[in-house]
Amino acid sequence: MPKLRYPRLQRLRQFFVLSHEWNVFIILLIIIAISLTSWWTVKVHLEKEWKARLAAESGKVMARIEREFEGYSQSLSDARAFIQTGGMPTPKQFQRYIESSELFRRFPGLQGIAFTEKMDRASIPVFEKRMRSYGYPDFNYWPQGDQALYTSISLIQPEDWRNKKALGYDMYSEPIRREAMDKALKTGRPSMTDPITLVQDTTEVTPQIGLLVYLPVLKDNPDAKDPRESLLGFSYSIVNITKFFNGTLGVPQFYNEKVNYRLEAFDRRLDRYVPLYERFSGEVQGAMTPGEVKMVQEVPVFDKTWRITFVPLPHFFNWYERYIPILFAFVTLVMLSVIFLALWSTQQFLKFSEKHKDSLAQISKNKSDEILLIRRLNAVIADLSSAIDAQPLFEKFRAHLHEVFEVSDCVVYVREDRGPYEKRFEGELSVFPDTLDLPWEFDQFLAEKVFDTRSKAEGLPKLFSWFSPEVRRILESAPYYVGRSVMHESGKSTSVLILMKGTQNLVAGTIMEYALVSMIGQFAMSYDKAILLRRAEDANVMKSSFLANMSHEIRTPLGVIVGYSEILAEDDLEKQEKQQIVKSVKRNGKELARLIDDILDISKVEAGKLHFEMAQVNLENLVQEIKSIMEVRATDRKIQFNVAKLSNVPNYIITDDIRLKQILVNVVGNAVKFTEKGGVKLLYKTSLDEHGHEVIEFQIQDSGIGISERHRQNLFKAFSQGDVSTTRKYGGTGLGLALSKRLAELLGGDLYLLESSVGKGSTFSLRIPFKQASTSLPLPRQDVNAAKVAHAFEESSLRPIDWQSLDLHHLLKGVRILLVEDSEDNQEIFQHFLNNAGAEVRVAEDGEKGVAETFAWDPDLVLMDIQIPKKDGKQATREIRRRGFTKPVIALTAHALTEEIESCLDAGCNGQITKPVSGELLVQEVYFYLNHRG
Repeated sequence: MPKLRYPRLQRLRQFFVLSHEWNVFIILLIIIAISLTSWWTVKVHLEKEWKARLAAESGKVMARIEREFEGYSQSLSDARAFIQTGGMPTPKQFQRYIESSELFRRFPGLQGIAFTEKMDRASIPVFEKRMRSYGYPDFNYWPQGDQALYTSISLIQPEDWRNKKALGYDMYSEPIRREAMDKALKTGRPSMTDPITLVQDTTEVTPQIGLLVYLPVLKDNPDAKDPRESLLGFSYSIVNITKFFNGTLGVPQFYNEKVNYRLEAFDRRLDRYVPLYERFSGEVQGAMTPGEVKMVQEVPVFDKTWRITFVPLPHFFNWYERYIPILFAFVTLVMLSVIFLALWSTQQFLKFSEKHKDSLAQISKNKSDEILLIRRLNAVIADLSSAIDAQPLFEKFRAHLHEVFEVSDCVVYVREDRGPYEKRFEGELSVFPDTLDLPWEFDQFLAEKVFDTRSKAEGLPKLFSWFSPEVRRILESAPYYVGRSVMHESGKSTSVLILMKGTQNLVAGTIMEYALVSMIGQFAMSYDKAILLRRAEDANVMKSSFLANMSHEIRTPLGVIVGYSEILAEDDLEKQEKQQIVKSVKRNGKELARLIDDILDISKVEAGKLHFEMAQVNLENLVQEIKSIMEVRATDRKIQFNVAKLSNVPNYIITDDIRLKQILVNVVGNAVKFTEKGGVKLLYKTSLDEHGHEVIEFQIQDSGIGISERHRQNLFKAFSQGDVSTTRKYGGTGLGLALSKRLAELLGGDLYLLESSVGKGSTFSLRIPFKQASTSLPLPRQDVNAAKVAHAFEESSLRPIDWQSLDLHHLLKGVRILLVEDSEDNQEIFQHFLNNAGAEVRVAEDGEKGVAETFAWDPDLVLMDIQIPKKDGKQATREIRRRGFTKPVIALTAHALTEEIESCLDAGCNGQITKPVSGELLVQEVYFYLNHRG
């Protein structure tokens, strides 16, 4: 049974889905019908809601109109009762009555209330006389003529200029008014006229429509057969249509009201409705409202019927209500269209799958192969990432290329900076040269892609044009592939070029090319990491070697100082022996300080914080200083030292003489140290560099041990020497040449090995650019402390000091100096130096005591150590400056960095003395700061 069920379902699917496409279009028609129905349903629902809201708004308007006219009717009845009970009032009495009733405050839409008095024709002159006696000198009965009943307006409120124009008017003379008066007299109830122009407005350019409401006032006469016999007159209300609506409903405000309404009254003469009032006319012209939403109401007003048509204003509707039906229909249409498209797409897919079963199966297989390739690629990348040595990495790379891409062999080239490609790895494929001289445009063109040399790619001829003919023939002889990547982590631009020999159509598919490019990129990154690891290991070995060497270099002078210190403690030393020992201690102390200075200088250069001071320098004097220093060392080594000028050299140049001297002392000193016989020459001349700029070139030639090719690569590296054996034999830290080369580069020049031969000697070349200065005598170079003092006393005048004429032993006689220092040894040393110069010294062990002693003793100068307990030297200096101490404060610090000196000056110090310091320099510095100001 199950076997039969499947074929039936198959035939059913083919019949309804595949064979009959028209059933999908029936669904489309159903969708359109549902969308239209939903639009109509929502539209009808909204119109019902709009009509309900419109009915509520119209009800409010009609209620106000009815309430207003009920008030008018009541006011007429009250006025009639007032006249009937009190007799005919005077205009003043009528005014007081109206004001006491606050009629116009309660009914702001009422223009006026009045009384028209009935009279006989014969009594008109008497009536006019009476009215003139009330204060109306121009009062006249009008219009003249014969009629059945004579009336005249005698009382009217308010008595403004408009209403006064109606006094004396006989309203019974006008047919419309007469008809309403007769009807009111006949029924005894209020009667309203048809729309008329009020006599008050007859002179206006655009008279407004008005209405009059009459109520008869009768005297008590039970025997009268005709109401006219008992008639005293009519009380009536004056209604200006515009004022009525403005007073009843407020002044029209288009954006604050939601409906517009049009008032029409039935005119029996014309037998049709005529317009009386429209709330908004010009504002709503052209305004569109959704649908025909309006409401017509009939309102009974006294004996008349008004028809009011209510129409919603545009803002009656919420902003979204206009679009809800269309939006709802659109959303419904979209949703159902999606369903339709899904059905249609399913139908097309099923038809397509029936026709292309084999093709889909092949696509599925290709996708499976690609997924498998990606998985293998991930495993390859992980394996390459784990390699830490270069050669094993290359072997893994070759194996994976062969396994995944059937590449038989490959060659790896590396280009550093913009040099040629150098062969780094090769397997059995040894047909390619060791270097490939390819231009930089080659890398830009190839980027990180793979080229098949036997393909018909568009850029292949251009790629081949960069290779030499020999390499081009090799690439064209077999299926070769050219790939490139970039080593990103080594800190410089390094390209990796790989030439691979494989099968035809290796990168035919995009996924295959992506996999090969990814593998090459991973090899480049792993090779880069292997290089960095090797460099780190070399740096670690170099660091260990340097520390061991530095320990020896520091301990050698330190051992001399310690040993001689013990010898000095012996009592049986002669004076000459003590002097010799003291000289040795001083010499080794200076050597130790020089070593520390070299380490600090190389650190400053590495950090980019070494400062240069360009000044006018006498070149001949500088060379003579070098000669005087080096001749002593050469004599001690029993070798010759000569200086020669090879060309005309300017006497004065602009450069940093201290750094230039430091470079020459280091390089010439190295030459003397490594020369055991023969001699050393310092030659200097002017020449041109590769850019044509004039430079001074110093050549240092020696006949020493020379430098081998293998050791030249480490020659200018910090903390290294050409050979470890030279360190053991000649000593040194390996900092001199590295520091000198970097100083030369910072001065804009270069230091390099010109030539060398093992056992015969070496020649170093130093090139320094210069600016030629004037031939006048240069100003003496201002040292660091003097520069800082000049900044601290910028408003003071310098007093020149002749050190040769001063006796240092009495230089500070009578000077009071406060020494703030926590080291007992330094306390004793500084006190000894200062006391020998004649100064009176007090000591404070920490910053708090230093501040207190400053204000308790008032010294002439404060020597402030920076690193002291409780309150450091900078905080203590800020405190005493804040409290008003203005005399010199000199910082004592072992920090020689420029940033430390600037921070001391910012704290309020006048200058800085770097420890260790000799007694002579300490006394001179103190005297300098005390006598700086004139």
